[in-house]
Amino acid sequence: FAQWFISEQLLSLSSKKTGYEYGNGVFALDVSGVEVSWGSKYGFSPINLNAVDESTFNHPTKIFDVKYVGTFNDQADCLDLRATGSYTDQTYTQSNDDNIKIWAEQSSRRHSTILQGKAGCGINLSSYGYGEIEGSSVTGVYAHRITHAKSDNWNGCGEGMQPGGEGYGGLICSRSCALASNSKGLVDTEISGLYVPEILDANSISRVFALGVNKQGYFCGADSRPSSDFVTKYPIQNIVIKNSAIYPEPGCMSSIFDDSGIVEWGNPSITFFDESSSNTKICDFEGALSMHENPSYFLCGFSEQADAEKYCMTTNGVGSAINVEYNIVNGANPNINFPTCGMKAAGTTATE
Repeated sequence: FAQWFISEQLLSLSSKKTGYEYGNGVFALDVSGVEVSWGSKYGFSPINLNAVDESTFNHPTKIFDVKYVGTFNDQADCLDLRATGSYTDQTYTQSNDDNIKIWAEQSSRRHSTILQGKAGCGINLSSYGYGEIEGSSVTGVYAHRITHAKSDNWNGCGEGMQPGGEGYGGLICSRSCALASNSKGLVDTEISGLYVPEILDANSISRVFALGVNKQGYFCGADSRPSSDFVTKYPIQNIVIKNSAIYPEPGCMSSIFDDSGIVEWGNPSITFFDESSSNTKICDFEGALSMHENPSYFLCGFSEQADAEKYCMTTNGVGSAINVEYNIVNGANPNINFPTCGMKAAGTTATE
């Protein structure tokens, strides 16, 4: 039996001392101007700040000008920051697994350059449902390299509804297990300024996003855990994805899912433009999430293609195609808010 263990952590720190001031925040840990390389495959990150000891989860941490490289050879996750109010700015991260992981409330990630391998998600909201995200923001993500493939088990076009299902990955994902430790669900979080260049054929996107509950999925172990580990109601509301441009043509439809019938869909649950600067009555949707180029098109979440052709939008005008699919076992309306023109109420929900 093992008598000794070798830690492969590259940077693991915990602290409750609060004394590092930056902007309006005061942080227990400040890591700046550091480069870390060759992280090993863990299933979690070899870099963690206040991410192990639960007694430190209320003591925010800060990362500035940090580079995390050399991790494409294995599936090493990226930075783990578990403390409420943690902050990163000006980071350069290369990961073949989950890259930007938001699993603490009031988290702020700013100006992140990412190189994304095929196994994980570029932005993972709630880290499979193990963390709360309320009040968090991700601003300025520059994905200069991404290798998601539509045929891949993890991030391709397949679903994850079957027991042990591996699907429902994407550039933005949740794969939430609906754990009791994350009873608040996916709420009040904004992603803005996400940019993926095409670079000839170098970059590939499968799903732009895959958001919802995947309790029966590979990461959740629902068959082997007591029911008390899971919630019976899981809110998804006021998620905003705006001011973002995805230039490679996605290989798959984006996905909204609930394999357990427990999601309480807000109204709206997810919005795909900047409501504050838009005038939807005259079909003016500022800051809308756009895909492809010449023409670019916007999110279209209707269930009927005839509606997409009448009301969904591209930069050439009205008339587009459905680009979101739904796998919701109880048939509930997810109430997503996306650009439309010509309807009585521009900006509509999936089945309206």
